[in-house]
Amino acid sequence: MELSASFRLLWTISVVLLGHTEARPRPVLRVSSHSWPAEGDSVTLSCEVRHTSLNWTFLWYRAVPSRRACLSRQNSADVRYRGNTYSVKLLSDSSRGAGGSYTLSPAAFQHTGLYVCRAERGDPAYQTEFSDVEALWVTGLSPPASLVIRPNRAQLFESESVSLSCEVQDNSTGWRLRWSTNREEESDCPRNWRSEAGPTCSSGSTSVWDRGVYWCESESGQHSNAVNITFNSRPRPVLRVSSHSWPAEGDSVTLSCEVRHTSLDWTFLWYRAVPFRTVPYRRNSADVRYRGNTYSVMLLSDSSRGAGGSYTLSPAALQHTGLYVCRAEGGDPTYQTEFSYVEALWVTGLSPPASLVIRPNRAQLFESESVSLSCEVQDNSTGWRLRWSTDREEESDCPRDWRSEAGPTCSSSSTSVWDRGVYWCESESGQHSNAVNITFNSRPRPVLRVSSHSWPAEGDSVTLSCEVRHTSLDWTFLWYRAVPFRTVPYRWNSADVRYRGNTYSVELLSDSSRGAGGSYTLSPASLEHTGLYVCRAEGGDPTYQTEFSDVKSLWVTGLSPPASLVIRPNRAQLFESESVSLSCEVQDNSTGWRLRWSTDREEESDCPRDWRSEAGPTCSSSSTSVWDRGVYWCESESGQHSNAVNITFNSRPHPVLRVSSHSWPAEGDSVTLSCEVRHTSLNWTFLWYRAVPSRTVPYRRNSADVRYRGNTYSVELLLDSRRGAGGSYTLSPAALQHTGLYVCRAEVGDPTHQTEFSDVEALWVTGLSPPASLVIRPNRAQLFESESVSLSCEVQDNSTGWRLRWSTNREEKSDCPRDWRSEAGPTCSSSSTSVWDRGVYWCESESGQHSNAVNITFNSRPRPVLRVCPDSWPAEGDSVTLSCEVRDTSLNWTFLWYRAVPSRTVPYRRNSPDVHYRGNTYSVMLLSDSSRGAGGFYTLSPAALQHTGLYVCRAEGGDPTYQTEFSDVEALWVTVRPHPVLRVSSHSWPAEGDSVTLTCEVRHTSLNWTFLWYRAVPSRTVPYRRNSPDVHYRGNTYSVKLLSDSSRGAGGSYTLSPVALQHTGLYVCRAEGGDPTYQTDFSDVKSLWVTGLSPPASLVIRPNRAQLFESESVSLSCEVQDNSTGWRLRWSTNREEESDCPRNWRSEAGPTCSSGSTSVWDRGVYWCESETGQHSNAVKISITSGFVILESPTHPVTEGDPLTLRCVSQSRPSTTSADFYKDGSLLQSQSAGELTIPAVSKAHAGSYQCRHPELGESPESWVTVTGRESPQVIVIDGIPVYLLTLVGSLLVVSLGLLGIVTLVVICHRSKSTALNVKARNMRHSTPSVIPESLVLLN
Repeated sequence: MELSASFRLLWTISVVLLGHTEARPRPVLRVSSHSWPAEGDSVTLSCEVRHTSLNWTFLWYRAVPSRRACLSRQNSADVRYRGNTYSVKLLSDSSRGAGGSYTLSPAAFQHTGLYVCRAERGDPAYQTEFSDVEALWVTGLSPPASLVIRPNRAQLFESESVSLSCEVQDNSTGWRLRWSTNREEESDCPRNWRSEAGPTCSSGSTSVWDRGVYWCESESGQHSNAVNITFNSRPRPVLRVSSHSWPAEGDSVTLSCEVRHTSLDWTFLWYRAVPFRTVPYRRNSADVRYRGNTYSVMLLSDSSRGAGGSYTLSPAALQHTGLYVCRAEGGDPTYQTEFSYVEALWVTGLSPPASLVIRPNRAQLFESESVSLSCEVQDNSTGWRLRWSTDREEESDCPRDWRSEAGPTCSSSSTSVWDRGVYWCESESGQHSNAVNITFNSRPRPVLRVSSHSWPAEGDSVTLSCEVRHTSLDWTFLWYRAVPFRTVPYRWNSADVRYRGNTYSVELLSDSSRGAGGSYTLSPASLEHTGLYVCRAEGGDPTYQTEFSDVKSLWVTGLSPPASLVIRPNRAQLFESESVSLSCEVQDNSTGWRLRWSTDREEESDCPRDWRSEAGPTCSSSSTSVWDRGVYWCESESGQHSNAVNITFNSRPHPVLRVSSHSWPAEGDSVTLSCEVRHTSLNWTFLWYRAVPSRTVPYRRNSADVRYRGNTYSVELLLDSRRGAGGSYTLSPAALQHTGLYVCRAEVGDPTHQTEFSDVEALWVTGLSPPASLVIRPNRAQLFESESVSLSCEVQDNSTGWRLRWSTNREEKSDCPRDWRSEAGPTCSSSSTSVWDRGVYWCESESGQHSNAVNITFNSRPRPVLRVCPDSWPAEGDSVTLSCEVRDTSLNWTFLWYRAVPSRTVPYRRNSPDVHYRGNTYSVMLLSDSSRGAGGFYTLSPAALQHTGLYVCRAEGGDPTYQTEFSDVEALWVTVRPHPVLRVSSHSWPAEGDSVTLTCEVRHTSLNWTFLWYRAVPSRTVPYRRNSPDVHYRGNTYSVKLLSDSSRGAGGSYTLSPVALQHTGLYVCRAEGGDPTYQTDFSDVKSLWVTGLSPPASLVIRPNRAQLFESESVSLSCEVQDNSTGWRLRWSTNREEESDCPRNWRSEAGPTCSSGSTSVWDRGVYWCESETGQHSNAVKISITSGFVILESPTHPVTEGDPLTLRCVSQSRPSTTSADFYKDGSLLQSQSAGELTIPAVSKAHAGSYQCRHPELGESPESWVTVTGRESPQVIVIDGIPVYLLTLVGSLLVVSLGLLGIVTLVVICHRSKSTALNVKARNMRHSTPSVIPESLVLLN
């Protein structure tokens, strides 16, 4: 639904005036059923924007790892999950879920991942925040690998040893561990884990930070099922005692030990805890703590009885008394839990050999109560002593601070709560008495209550009750009156009590015994019963007394009291600083009356402190405070008194002033100001004021001055203030002259009491045709610190006396704000504005007319945010974008771009053309092409090494131009683009039918690369461009063409098996990886020359050798086996292919290329190629400027044929001796300069070279050996005849002599021809092997 133009305008105005926008909504993403579906299930993701009724369209994304945020502005395409940053990728079929539901049916293994959604609506589109990330883990039926966990469970514990391995089902490689936990993926294993072969990650110090999902993933994107592994805190078993901890001798007692919230099969161990006095407590050691003491643990001899979790003592005996502990262990290897907390077992014997005697004879004792504990032995056994289990350690025969006496006896008169616990007697032989649990509670304080309420009427029945809670002692209660005690300071636990900050003595009531049972009744209550009451309790033998209770007041209201308390003003609710007088008005002529009170002020004289004493008796004050609140009454010397009055003295109230709707109404609107005094019930009358500048009078609290935005204003009562006496003051219709500052206050009573002034509220009425306008230069309301600004009053008529007015944090002491210049106009200007100048400005005349007001903001000088995307470490050739952004402003900025260069001599100056980076000062230099980034984005594409450096940006805008601060410095480090290494397995001259593997490797990087494979083809017209789709090889430029099956080698290996003649050529690879995709350089070119068994053409070299001397004449011809046309010479040398023959060579018919003066630039590989792409075997021709060459076959040698190599000198017809080398190793030394191998095999293929002792060495030549073809052929009159056909012919010969004669004649005539053809075909790689049986025919 589109917004109307008027609505958009109103919305924009509201944002500008109110500065408020709603928070961007965040959708809620949910996964149906659960996040761990099985392969084949149906899974629905639902996305919902709550609390809105708008028609949203939903977008669906995958979250993928992103190690560095790129342009991570608010609402960028980055999300957070478990503490890590992820980029989001829109799903290709996102539109399927536009309605809010995205279904995966059936769910497949590749759907595993992290999902995010967002919603958008409107035109232009408004987008919500991204939802929180939701994980989806699809469980495959037959995954290619498995995650092996040792120990074999998914519930593990802190500090437990664990290893995670990837077990692959086939022989695929490149697998590694992946995880989604609170630890980032910074290496092959989580932080603090060990990386082992396998691949395996292990740790002996796991923690709860390792909990999460783990899986195995290969370089090609395959992965195992994921496993959610929990690492919980080391569990602590729960130990319980059946029924209770105090069984009787003979009962059955079961101790149960349980490890909660785990599914592991635990075995339980049982221990006794025994005192351990000398060793300090060590966490996770074999020591435990109980009630602040350290104990060692001893495994029970029959612990195995309770291995299942229950340990039974039946029947329980006295010797079973003690402290018990359990723990559990499980798993393989064994893992042990913490020890349980200690549980005590106190078995009560039927006839114990000794008894513990307590004096006084009760187990509930109190602090500071005198107590003695003795061991009374039934027989004459000795060696008995007192034992205890309390918060005091057993350091001697009696607890700390107790006295040891004969008996054995321990006694104390200063016991405390630290002494509470279990006590018993024990002999040296291990016998002991029954144990007793003795409590030492704090000295109790009774609770005193008054029935009904504390203000009964004369004649009522009032009961005071006193209760000692949480004790079972038989108490007797004592009752007291609290009377003023002026001279004695308060003493804790003395016979004095405190009430409302004052000290009182206590006097025992003469009839206190009436309330010994806990209730003291006054019936009927009379006026003399008014007063303060206290109680306490006592009990035991010897007698023990509790604390005094808190004081309770009783105010009895008499029907005809002999005197009355007169309050002026006549109300009990008074306020601070209000004038008040309290008098005693006596009904008869009795004398000796005075004022009494119960407040936070002590009774030190006849009137409260700071009050005046007057005749009457009267006490008065004009500076009362909250400390005076309390109960007041009159009392005579004879004990008679008036009724009491509870008087409150509250703080002076502060009214709340509000403006209906808002503070910026339009002329003609109705505006209501409301004034309210909260939390009082008085009948207030309200007064209304205008606040006007007060330049000369300092601010005085409670004066007729008020403060607003740091300035002092005088208040002027409105002429029609009484219109708002009821609390509401309405301006209808509002006019321009109503603009101003308003204040209210309230008053009440006789004499009148006035409240504080309310806070000031501003009212800015916007006029339709104001008599003047405020002109702002520059023409905007959003300005910045130190920006030059001028404010002028432009009057519509010829009226005079206009001046600038303002409501800011600067006082109006002159015609312009402080530090501004006053100019004609009237105009005020400044070039050093600050945030203190923000506020409302308007023009006002002497007659009270004024312009519309403008709210001008002066914000701090903005600092742009500079970011580098996608990375501060790009490689050469990448595209890098610098972005500059000024946040939270609506100004139309133009951006400037700088390099930061070292500045050694100039100190750093704020806002100067210097910047700081890592503690150093840099000067800034504007980039010559800075205007390219005026829109906020400056792109370097392709990035080059010289772009490395420090960059800064700033923005400017407005008229006159205003410049921001410089941004923080961002560094850009351009690195050399990785250069893959391409290798060919075995060698570059394989025979047709061999298997050849090309491998591509990017060294010294950990990125997960995907490899691309290309052929390099001649590119004659395009100049070489670095990192373009062109490569260089031997000085020539080649274009690259992606192989149609390049994806076969994505893992880094590209295999040709069996290799064929058409595979001959130049190969290149490159790698890509990352997100966004990043590509390396092309590798160096590698050549592959496949030797065919029956190529369609042959390269004929004259002279017939592969090594030539410099300046030697040579011709190269293409001899075609059939009648195909369009053949030409091709080469891979240091000479470009600019024509049909190399440069400086002659082109002849044939096709033939010849040269009479070859040079070393002509060395390389030559072959013949047709227009249809067929080609001959390639020949590597070496041209040397040395003195020795090696004569070797220019074409492949057939397996079983002889091979002859000759070492030839240019200056001598033949050499006398030479050393022959194969693959760099000495093969033979021959005195005749010739080496013959009678029958070659595949092992003889390789690189050969000869060396003359005086003339030097030859270049290397490659000799290719091919397998013997089957079936074999002979050539008759140039026609190849297969052996099988010949055998058939022989069978036909047997049918007639004529055929035999004819065959013999044919063979005889062809004798010399066949031998010549055989020799020629050996040169041309055409198989021409004559079986021995046929040679006999000659």
